[in-house]
Order: sequence, then C-alpha cells, then structure tokens
Amino acid sequence: MAILINVLQDKRKNSNKLWYGRAITPKTIDTAQLAKRIQANVSVKESDVMAVLIELAEVMQIELQNGNKVQLDRFGYFWYGIKSSGSLTGEEWNVPENLKSFHINFVLFNKRNSAGQVTSKSFGATDLHGEVYMVNNVLKSSLKSKEEEGE
Repeated sequence: MAILINVLQDKRKNSNKLWYGRAITPKTIDTAQLAKRIQANVSVKESDVMAVLIELAEVMQIELQNGNKVQLDRFGYFWYGIKSSGSLTGEEWNVPENLKSFHINFVLFNKRNSAGQVTSKSFGATDLHGEVYMVNNVLKSSLKSKEEEGE
C-alpha cells in the first residue's frame, strides 16, 4: 500500500510561500467494489454483504447527525467537527454568524496493551503498514490558487 503525496508551494498573494503536502487519491472504491472483495473472503453472498454495507452507511449517518461518535472496531472512529470564526465574547458567538462548516473526523483504531497504553500512533505510515511516496507537482496544473483563477 502507498500513500501518494503531492508537494506544492502556497503561491497565493500575502501567503508565507511555504511548501505543503497534499494527499493524492488516485481512485475511489465504492460500496459495490467493497462488497465484491468482502464476499470473496467470507461465506456470505455479495448481495447480503452489499445490504449490510448500505445499512451501515445509513445508520452511521443517523448516529453522526445525532452528534454521536461512531466506533468501528479494528478500524477507527468517526465524528463530526466544525469550523467556526471567533467572537469577542462567548455571548456574542452565534451559529448564523460564526459557524462556517461541518466536516467528518476520522482516526484509525489504536491498539491498547493490558495497561491501557496506546501501542501505535493514531495515524501515520507505520500504522498503515505502507510506504509514503513523494510525487512532486503531479497535480500542479489542476491545483490552481484563487489568485491564478482570477478570484
């Protein structure tokens, strides 16, 4: 397994001109493809696996919308996060003005030893048992700054 990283310089006006890594995801694996792969390793029919995966997605969405954290054993944790702007006082902060966006957080499952200590870091190449490849400027033409797009 490999994690592909593209390294680009921030060229926006008034930026620090530092270089940042961005993950590249060359393809998307959908629910049907997952069901087919799972079915190959278990004694359950592909259609049954597909039904369970669809229901998992629906139940996870409902639980996340209810503000709950979802833990999938031996995989990881999902929960909602928000981005917001600040206000001068707590009383002045309000949803319409300060809430900017929602996002889903994900952290890989951590193994704990008998003393309850985490035996691996939450997310990194060693946890993924893979290698990280640097792919410099592969997406340069498709990743334009807002300044280059005329905004």
